[in-house]
Amino acid sequence: MLTSIMLLATGLFLLVKGADILISSSIAIGKKLKVSEFFIGLIVVGFGTSLCELLVSIDAVIKNSPDISVGNVIGSNIANILLVTFAAGMTKELKSIKVSSFDLSFHLGSHFFFLLIFLFAFLDRDFGYFFLTLFFLYLFKSFRNSESETIEETNVETDFFSNLAYNKPLKLGLPISIIAITITLLGADITVDSAINISSILEISDSFIGLTIIALGTSLPEIATSITAAKRGKSNIIVGNILGSNIYNLLLILGFTSLFENFSYDKKILSNDVIFLFLSSFFFTILIYKNKKIGRSISIFCIIIYFLYLFYLYLNNF
Repeated sequence: MLTSIMLLATGLFLLVKGADILISSSIAIGKKLKVSEFFIGLIVVGFGTSLCELLVSIDAVIKNSPDISVGNVIGSNIANILLVTFAAGMTKELKSIKVSSFDLSFHLGSHFFFLLIFLFAFLDRDFGYFFLTLFFLYLFKSFRNSESETIEETNVETDFFSNLAYNKPLKLGLPISIIAITITLLGADITVDSAINISSILEISDSFIGLTIIALGTSLPEIATSITAAKRGKSNIIVGNILGSNIYNLLLILGFTSLFENFSYDKKILSNDVIFLFLSSFFFTILIYKNKKIGRSISIFCIIIYFLYLFYLYLNNF
């Protein structure tokens, strides 16, 4: 048991560290090659912060533990809304939040559609293709809406790997990115294996591990990105990070993993979590739409709700 816990911690560390190096080096390469900031922000940062969830989900399905995959996405999106908002709001008050109604509506609509599918149908391959189609249509629409839009958070960082990638993008930047992906893949493999062992030893569901420990671990890149943005007073970056990451997780990751032959999940176990996810996304949408300031009071409210949710999961699994 102790060995499995240590391996889980090691796997999560490699997972997050690999994704962090990949994001930094990719941004530096994009800057050097004069790729637009919007492209870097949407594709590199958006995909990079969701890379942990993607690799864990794929690895879980391959190893016949798809409940970990679905639980990881649901748990990560809940953590992104409640935990990331708390971390950012406690760092510095978020104000002057301006997000397009399209992004807000698409985010909420995607979660509502997922709720309907989960409760009244089953996320099979056909719905998976539809999710992927929606995702790429969203990317296309986002590009069309990105005229004259800049994302300041994509400035090249001063860390060791970023400097190497920026100065020599092909000679050093590309190998660094490949190594980072390899580290992340290794972390995902170790994380899933140890999570399966722990759930077997404790005789708890795979979905519980996915909803809690793995979801928290794979949300660390979003938390780190949002805290950094909060310190710089970039409220829109934080909200965009939450919306973008959740859309990636829901449409791209679940859409892709549902294409696997052995993809499945337990609707009975996860139905309440999907309902809670939709309610969280609805609360977040109203909060942003009303252009409320997100300070300590709302942040504390979010963390209390999140811990109550974890307590509910604990009571139902132990």
